[in-house]
Amino acid sequence: MAKKKVKIDNFYNAYCPVENNALADWLLNQLTPKFQGVTCEWIILEIFRALKKQVNLEKIEEKAAKIALDFFLSELGEMTEEKVLKIIPVTRSAIMASRKQIFEHNLYAADALHAAIALASQVKSFITFNSDFRGNLENIPILNPIDPDFKDKLMNLLETFSQS
Repeated sequence: MAKKKVKIDNFYNAYCPVENNALADWLLNQLTPKFQGVTCEWIILEIFRALKKQVNLEKIEEKAAKIALDFFLSELGEMTEEKVLKIIPVTRSAIMASRKQIFEHNLYAADALHAAIALASQVKSFITFNSDFRGNLENIPILNPIDPDFKDKLMNLLETFSQS
């Protein structure tokens, strides 16, 4: 049976002090080898920067940020070993594919890269907390965990995957 994959960009919400971290944790806990999450290497840089920003804003101390980063990297390793998460390398072809998203949909570079990788990975849904995301992912539904019906949509998706 083929694995079903979803593109996730929720690590920021799981590891940074924001109000949606419990929801991000819940989402990451839904991943299994048959319902695999997909992200790209770029997310690692985004987390590095996000935590440094929290330090700069004096929301957390630098030592706490470094501990959170170590935990994040450790958990990424565990999730990839358990095959609940696939981390896609950022390649030149992915960067070039981002061009279309940038010019046709006016996306920021990181969003365009995530969109291009989602399309290339043939994911079944794209999950992001970014309510400003406006990429064109053809037939891939874009789901936002802060939408009131998100959990129902995800559970329906899980059910659909378990039947195929």
